Amino acid sequence: MANNKRPRKAYKQKLTGLPVVLRFNAEIERGLQLIPHAELLKLKSGEADEQTWHTLICRLNVGVTVAKNRGIPEAMQCARNGLDALLAVRERHNKTGAWGASGDELNAIGEALVLTDDLQTTSTRRELRTAVNYVYENAAIK
Repeated sequence: MANNKRPRKAYKQKLTGLPVVLRFNAEIERGLQLIPHAELLKLKSGEADEQTWHTLICRLNVGVTVAKNRGIPEAMQCARNGLDALLAVRERHNKTGAWGASGDELNAIGEALVLTDDLQTTSTRRELRTAVNYVYENAAIK
């Protein structure tokens, strides 16, 4: 009797990190959310630098991306307003050499950060990973 079974392909598990379904605990996620808010305070107090600007831009780009991927136009517009304010801050810095923002710009950035925090807490790890990867691939300075 001949064995007609084909040899089974060996399965190799990829160890690429945490499973997509796992999340950090609430304390760690809160800490990750607080960094951009601390950078916003630096901008408000006149202690900001280029790293402050990049931190805020990255965070708001993630917010816009999550909002777009989830199909929430109001959230996209709020995050976009924050990004526009940060672009105005950068343009002013290029002209004057100082990092600063007007009250309206600070409000727009703050609202966008709060929105991004809310989107993060209501998104799956997969949604966040997709958004962060998109931002790094398309918006990062290389």
